[in-house]
Amino acid sequence: MLPDQRGCWIDLDRLASGYEHRPPGPDDIARAETAADAASLGLGDVAVDVGGGKGAHAAVFAGRGAMAVVVDRSPAMAVASRRRGVTAVVGDGGRLPLRGSVARLVYFHLSIHHGDAGAMLAEAWRVAVPGGVVWVWTLTHEHHRTSLLAQWFPRIAAIDERRFPHPNRMAADMDRIGLELLPGEVREERVQRSAADWEAAVRAGFVSTLQLLTSTEIEAGLARFRAAHPDPTELLEYGLRFRSVAARKPTTRHR
Repeated sequence: MLPDQRGCWIDLDRLASGYEHRPPGPDDIARAETAADAASLGLGDVAVDVGGGKGAHAAVFAGRGAMAVVVDRSPAMAVASRRRGVTAVVGDGGRLPLRGSVARLVYFHLSIHHGDAGAMLAEAWRVAVPGGVVWVWTLTHEHHRTSLLAQWFPRIAAIDERRFPHPNRMAADMDRIGLELLPGEVREERVQRSAADWEAAVRAGFVSTLQLLTSTEIEAGLARFRAAHPDPTELLEYGLRFRSVAARKPTTRHR
């Protein structure tokens, strides 16, 4: 286990198992495509997916003819990416095992909170080619208090507000290190799943913050959830609000 940027210890191999309850959908593909479009990613370009998990987004980049590389601290995640046919190495986003100025796209999808965000953005600047794009997908700051998880597990909102760097702070960090900011986007993904499936996902730890709750908190929250949703076949619908923070590396050095 390794700590994230707030010193929270997360077992990423356990999270890899929990990801079985987070299959990528069309909205995931669309978010990856948006970043690829911004970078004009094409044949022969290098795309680095930092904390890329099981490689679903990197596979989108590879589908455009790019050399897609997942860099993830979890050996289990790296193995899953390779099984998908994506090149993957075990490494830290704050010390990318890549030489400078190689990547047309350096990409983070719900991963930048798993380490020192400032260090990872500086590394992204280092490995991006001039004209290349650094693209971060995170959650809106407001989402943390309105999520379905926060409804049943009261401490999750406060934990995630500390763990996830504020999008405005990341934009300021990008500007400070010399990246040219691109317009941000907010997108909502609608999720449908049965009450039983959602409970199973929680028990499997499909979101890393669940590891930071006690077993007593998990059981109490699920008991409240079952009291409100006693039919395990009930179809739940909830939203995830994503925010992009992105920038381009200048083709000439301004500072």
